Order: sequence, then C-alpha cells, then structure tokens
Amino acid sequence: MPKLAPGSPEWVRTVTASKVPAILGISRYQSQYALWHEMAGLVDPAPVGEQKQDLFDYGHAAELAAAEYWKYRTTGWRLSTGEVQFTVDDLGFPNAATIDRRASRGRARRIVEVKTARSLEEWGDDGSGEAPADYTAQVTWQMLVSGIHEADIVLWPTYGMPRIYPIEWDRELADEILDRVRTWVASLQAGTPPELDNSIATYECLRRLHPDIDRDAEVELDEDLAAAYLRAVADQKLIDAELRAAKIRVLDAMGRAQYATCRGHRIADRRNGRGDSISLYANTKTDFLEGVPA
Repeated sequence: MPKLAPGSPEWVRTVTASKVPAILGISRYQSQYALWHEMAGLVDPAPVGEQKQDLFDYGHAAELAAAEYWKYRTTGWRLSTGEVQFTVDDLGFPNAATIDRRASRGRARRIVEVKTARSLEEWGDDGSGEAPADYTAQVTWQMLVSGIHEADIVLWPTYGMPRIYPIEWDRELADEILDRVRTWVASLQAGTPPELDNSIATYECLRRLHPDIDRDAEVELDEDLAAAYLRAVADQKLIDAELRAAKIRVLDAMGRAQYATCRGHRIADRRNGRGDSISLYANTKTDFLEGVPA
C-alpha cells in the first residue's frame, strides 16, 4: 500500500493515530464534531497557515534531535531514518499508524514517537512523569496497528531538558479504543454526527460548513437559544470591560516593574510588544486564588 500523505483524500477518510484522540473526545486540538465532518467529506480540513506550518517544520526538525537523544539514552538500538507507516487489512475500515521512528535491536522492535511543547505544563505532565491521555491513546493505536508493543514518547520542550515517557502495552485499553473507533466508523456510514460542543474547532468547522449565504432567508430560533446567545454576548461585553479595567489598574500599579506579585505569588508580568508598546500577561498557573475567598 502506498504511504498515505497527510491532507490527501485517502488520508482524510482513514482512521489514523493522530485522529484517535479526537475520536475518543480527548484531543486538545480537534473536536469530535469537526473531525467527523471532515472524514465524512462535508468540510475540507482546516487550511494550514504559515504559523501552523512553522510549527510542523519545527516538529520535524525536533525529531532529528530527539532521535539522537533517544539513542544516547537507549544504547544498543538502531533507528529508522524516517517515519514508518503501518496498516491492518482485516479491521474492516481504512486505517493507518505512522510512527516517527522504528527502533530495532535484534528481533526486538520499539516505537519512538516525538512530541514538542513549550513546557511540561503545556505538555500536560502533572509531575507524575506520565504522558497525557491523548498522546497515550495515539501511541496505543500505533502499537495496535503496527504490532509493536513497546513504545517511548520523547518530549522535546522549548525550555528544559527532553524527557522520555515509556508507554506500556495495554490490551484492554487497545480493545476499548478499537470498539470506540468501530462505533465512530459506523456513525460515518449512518450519517449520524456527534453532538455539538463549545470548542473552537467545532465553531470553525461550522463556519466552513455553510460558506454560502442565501440572501433574505430566515431561520426561526428556539426561544431559549435566542435568549442564551444574546445574554452571552452581553455578558462577554461586561467581562471584557471588567478585565480591561483590572489590567489598567495593574499596569498603573506596576509602573516600570517587570513582575507583579502578591503574598509571594507572581500575578502578572510586563513584556515588550511591537514598537514601544508593552503587553500584560497574567500568570494563569498560580494557585493564588485558592487562598482568596470568592
């Protein structure tokens, strides 16, 4: 079977490892609703902009460094020079698993998958040294399709040292994922999309789903939906005004300082923007609010 190219019509219809987290509803990047409509051929995949392409290019470059790091930390193994793609003929639906590198040592084989992130917090590591659920599901699918039941994820952070996360083969989890995927494929064949959600991916999918406008056409909204929409817009205007007022007061209090703190907690920092402008960034990771009454 020729290697599937990401973005090709065949790739869109195929259940790939990168799509499995969205199928399960645990992806941080894609929604079930958006992916379903793309795989059903009702909307084209979101176009890859310049910024997203830069991230892809950086990820491919990071693979080279991460592969070398993995070899230094895991002696005696050899790595493929590039990606390796697998498929299983008897699953009853188009499927594929593309792994970043295939490691080999004698008859032993191992999957080596590379992920990038700005930090461990962005990656999702809660300090336990365990890979996040979406990436674990992705690698489990790779193990299921490839038949290689040993795997490592190499995290290549922008800041800090790389880390290696071994992923153990879990037959029960793999069977559960396969059952969920079969249900997903059946929903595509039946034309039954997932329910709407509040994700950005779903919002952008709906914007692409009906690009044309029937001039002067009307749709009667349910009274609850109409009220909920207008109240949300009004509430957002109030929240935006309150946030702007708080930012003004914090900037005024900071003067020329880089950081704003309270009781030992870093609350915000000032950063240089374009030209002579200054931007204020809140420290959303702080636990300061846990000790403050609501």
